[in-house]
Amino acid sequence: MIGLTRRSGERCSLDPDTIERVEARPETVVFLTDGAKYCVVETVDQVIRRVLDDRAAVIAACYLLDRGEDPDPLQLSRRETAPPAHGPVPVRPGRLPQPSV
Repeated sequence: MIGLTRRSGERCSLDPDTIERVEARPETVVFLTDGAKYCVVETVDQVIRRVLDDRAAVIAACYLLDRGEDPDPLQLSRRETAPPAHGPVPVRPGRLPQPSV
């Protein structure tokens, strides 16, 4: 989710995957895939930067999870102790069934 500020000063959060386009009329308008429109105080470049930062954070979290380096890279769990990290599971070669003739 990315945080934006509406023209009224109200803060809102939008899912960047639902953003269809962003236009700079006199004000910046964010169009969502469901037809909703939001007039925001941020510029088009600021909205784009926030979308890029959000996607980069997701990719970085996936990278850490895949490597087993950090069991909770986004600190989503608020537990006192983190679960133990685990590494990748070893791959065992298998045999495919032989076709019957």
